[in-house]
Amino acid sequence: MQQRITTDAAREFQRRHDAVLAALREEGRPQLVVTSTEALFYFTGATIEALERPFFLVLDADTGGRHFLVPELERTHVLGFWGTDKQQVLAYREFPAPVGEAWHDVLAPLLKHEFTYEPSTPAYIASVFDALGGSHADVLRPVRLVKSDYEVAQVAIAADYARRGVEKLLAATYPGTSVIEGYMTSNAIQRAVIAEQQIFNPLASSITVAAWPAPVSSEPHSVPPLAATLDGGPHVVMALTRVNGYAAECERTFFTHAPTPDERDLFAAMLGARALAYSMVLPGVHAAEIDEAVNAYLAVLGYDDHQQRMHRTGHGFGLSAHEPPWIAVGSDDVLAPNMLISIEPAVYVEGIGGYRHSDTVLVTQDGYRSLSPTADDIDSLTLTTSNRFRRTKGALVRRVAGVR
Repeated sequence: MQQRITTDAAREFQRRHDAVLAALREEGRPQLVVTSTEALFYFTGATIEALERPFFLVLDADTGGRHFLVPELERTHVLGFWGTDKQQVLAYREFPAPVGEAWHDVLAPLLKHEFTYEPSTPAYIASVFDALGGSHADVLRPVRLVKSDYEVAQVAIAADYARRGVEKLLAATYPGTSVIEGYMTSNAIQRAVIAEQQIFNPLASSITVAAWPAPVSSEPHSVPPLAATLDGGPHVVMALTRVNGYAAECERTFFTHAPTPDERDLFAAMLGARALAYSMVLPGVHAAEIDEAVNAYLAVLGYDDHQQRMHRTGHGFGLSAHEPPWIAVGSDDVLAPNMLISIEPAVYVEGIGGYRHSDTVLVTQDGYRSLSPTADDIDSLTLTTSNRFRRTKGALVRRVAGVR
């Protein structure tokens, strides 16, 4: 099956291929074997879920070539992805397979002594690799850490849909809105992606836009009940987008009643921590220093309990929604232009709710640029207006979804 790969995407795949070969040569490594879904997509654009039938891409530093070993079932599927012509694609019979026809039987002759494989390789495959003279090393991390202009542009597309998701959900919110009504925004944003993008890969795309109502907003990785309603606050709207393989996010804390003085103080503390973090986003800054400064700032305000903070100030974006650089105490990462990060310092009050904004942020030569800019002040995020049309529409959504 012929896949659509744009000229710009083809240039990007060539850049990645050349970059990893240069890294291998610099470290004296003859080959890299990748097996993870993410790495296979990174080098070929192939959307693959291996399950019990593994896939292997062998990158050879000596010849500059590559071989793609796949189950026979997938041979024609992978043809047409970048760097996968008929001469480069090999197939093994099946899993399990008769002796002499299994994946390791076909792969072994391709491997050179002291080849390298990914640290994330499953143990049952890694044990075979070790026996064949391989060793694991994270060759890809430094190659992927700083993004190309192409990658920045792709993440910017995902970030803009995240911003639009936040704004669309908030525009439809009224006191008492149900969680299921907010989830409907996900469908609207996905329809927009399909309509607006020249290429849409459903296997490499996902859209989640939803509101975490108080007090569930104090548990950021929980799943809010569909029947829960947005009464009071603080609520958090999350828009988590992956568009054709590239991830981004936008999040905002909001209220559906007039915030109390205590709620305003907590919101201001979060905004102050956020402003401090942004002020430190510069090339050459150690990522850990940003998190340390945020922790110290919030500690002075009385929020020094880790259970009130829960998580680091931020993380990176790319093919994954969470990848280096880590904006966290303990991180060795140093910011550089074209890194993509989140800025999301937070304060959580158990049983009450969470205070967290998050944006997808590009590190630039002289600072940063938000790729998901939208209102972040408390007045803009206080939504107390209701009307009959919104309530009627909400009741219809709940009835159709069977949510009461």
